Amino acid sequence: MARIICRTPSSGKSVRIASNNVTDAFISYIDAPDFSVPDAANKYPVRDPTDASRAIRPGEIFWLTPLTAKNKDTVDRWIEVKLVTEANVSIQVGRVEVPAGDTVFIPIQGRSLLKRVANNAIGDSIHIRAEANNVFDIWCAGEERLSSEHSGVV
Repeated sequence: MARIICRTPSSGKSVRIASNNVTDAFISYIDAPDFSVPDAANKYPVRDPTDASRAIRPGEIFWLTPLTAKNKDTVDRWIEVKLVTEANVSIQVGRVEVPAGDTVFIPIQGRSLLKRVANNAIGDSIHIRAEANNVFDIWCAGEERLSSEHSGVV
């Protein structure tokens, strides 16, 4: 389970997906975290199970760039991206045919992975697979942060 321990809610930090040689099976590359924050006044009902003086607050990953996928093969190949929600629902983002030696940009920028249920094992996650093993390299960047809709909400 992804959890960040901090003195105050984080305003965010950079995260990235960067991988060489994507496989032909769906792999989860990143999932949304939750945050353990100081809460001695017990304002928030969901407590950190490892420290009762802290609360668990929802988190998110906000994508800043598209997912870049480079086809290193000498023939056209496809790459596929799906979102798996915190409730384990799969949502197809796209399957893109990429010409040999070319690069595509899959539009995930401006979207968020969320973790709203505090003690779930994982939040929303991105899963990626390729038509063939070891022919794609991928990269994208985002920001991991406390979910803004819950900041200061009791």
